[in-house]
Amino acid sequence: MSNATNDYFADRGFTGDPMFHTEMDRAQPAEAISVDAKPHHWRAMQYEAGDVSGTMLLAGPNTAAPDVHYPLNAVGWHAISVGIMPARGRLWHASLRVRLTDDAAESMLVGTDEAPSVIEDKSIVELFWKTADLTGQDLHIGQATWREAPGSGIGTLRGTHARVAYVKLIPLSDAEVDAVEKDRSTAEHRTLFAHQDAHGPHWLWRLTTADQIRREIEPYRDTDFSRMYWECGIGDLMFHFTKVGRSPTFDGLADFDRVGDRMHAESWREFAAQGVDPFRVACDYAHEIGLEFHASWRVAGFHAPPPHDHFNYGNSFYKQHPEWRGEDRNGMRTPRMSYSYPQVRQFAVDLLREVAQHPIDGVCLLYNRRPPLVEYEPPVVEAFRQVSGQDAREVPADDPSWLTCRAQTLTKFMHEVRVAMDEEQAKQGRSDRIRVSAIVGATEQENLQLAMDLRTWVNRGLVDTLIPYSSEPGIDSSLDAWTNPADISWLLDIARGSSCKVAPNIMPRFLPPDEFRRRASGLYDVGVDHLFFWDCAGPAGRANYNGMWSALRRLGHRDEVMAWKQAGEPSLSSTVTILDRLGDWDLSYQTPG
Repeated sequence: MSNATNDYFADRGFTGDPMFHTEMDRAQPAEAISVDAKPHHWRAMQYEAGDVSGTMLLAGPNTAAPDVHYPLNAVGWHAISVGIMPARGRLWHASLRVRLTDDAAESMLVGTDEAPSVIEDKSIVELFWKTADLTGQDLHIGQATWREAPGSGIGTLRGTHARVAYVKLIPLSDAEVDAVEKDRSTAEHRTLFAHQDAHGPHWLWRLTTADQIRREIEPYRDTDFSRMYWECGIGDLMFHFTKVGRSPTFDGLADFDRVGDRMHAESWREFAAQGVDPFRVACDYAHEIGLEFHASWRVAGFHAPPPHDHFNYGNSFYKQHPEWRGEDRNGMRTPRMSYSYPQVRQFAVDLLREVAQHPIDGVCLLYNRRPPLVEYEPPVVEAFRQVSGQDAREVPADDPSWLTCRAQTLTKFMHEVRVAMDEEQAKQGRSDRIRVSAIVGATEQENLQLAMDLRTWVNRGLVDTLIPYSSEPGIDSSLDAWTNPADISWLLDIARGSSCKVAPNIMPRFLPPDEFRRRASGLYDVGVDHLFFWDCAGPAGRANYNGMWSALRRLGHRDEVMAWKQAGEPSLSSTVTILDRLGDWDLSYQTPG
């Protein structure tokens, strides 16, 4: 769908004249709408904003507004955008659940304040949703709500602000429809990989239905993303129905440090009661929309620090085996399981074998969370003594021979994982290999300090995809990564000539859309073929349909990215309209304080 003249950022590449539906109080059923603010009703309020005027629908955190449907009365293909009035708050921004009549899953549009011109409660931000054939379809609208307490009274349900001002439709020409359909069937630009922690949505929204799980996957349909890296567990706390590890239902635990932690446990309790495994739902739906599904596991997550130590609740592997914990340079025990012990590695492999009973496409070892995995435990200290005649605790911590010796432990683990996945593939009679990915550091020295010898992993065929978490040291997700594209050179060099892919993770999580294009362009220039995005996390993360997502979902279209660069990087800011009037209030009237 891309060419030298059109940039398909949001709906800007389409040539038709836009049509605005601004009288949102035409939604049905009519009895769900009121001119006054009251529970279980959308509030209708007239507005004026530049050249646009009409009646918006609003719902607040305590409204619990019912779902309504809006008659679009459209025929044929259109690009669909929605105007939302933003609102900031701890419970995220203004959000709107939307779907068309024939959609398999709903989407969540999130109105943020990413554009500099946005003024909270005084602006309308336009979010591009998608292109679709609207013949015979209505737009179904809902507020994002979740249960916070039993019963049916005020306060039992909580919601985000939902404020929808208009729906904008741009009709597509026959040539544009053909281009869209051809683009969706082309795989060459599907070079992006997404990560979902499978924790945040339960934490934020208290998910309780399979449809809500599918909502987390839906944004990736018809995008440049080809893989979903969905977390399956943290240590022995597994995010699927498990017999080997522990369950996140935390049965018997009633007090949590954060409300979200309680909602996460309650969410899993409800899924368990229904017999619905969120992991399997996500896997099946990812495959349904054409994504690979890779089970991602936090290798060092066996014990969490307070006050978030509810993660440790129950008869954990950590509690059962104090003899296999880490040991520091001074001989003191550390709060982690050490992979220098074969029994720990075997248990880790058993967890991954169980996950591989699902129809996954790969497993991913998340080495970017809570390292190290190997310290100064007796097995590795003794191994170093045998090869060097020295005590590891008496040589410098960065001694190359010590780091190389210590890294052999995780090389053994990677070999054990590779063998286990090949065995599982054979047992299941699969023709496709269960691939192994790893999230790692960016430089040889940083990885060796974390006991990872990546060059050996690649040379021995133990890893299929290497994902450097950041170009910056210390696994700091707040720092700008890959501002110097040459920082990826070492990883590209060790993978060259092998089948191993290198997919740098773009950080920080939230950047302006033009900055995402700029980072991608630089990495493409030095030979990168794939990009990774940690913590996309559906509507609460990067996949939220604002301007950032409009850039990300087409970032595999290199021709568009390069044409944008050559054109002088024209602005990719969101379309924002300042409200002139809302209800009976002239918003130009200033009331300080």
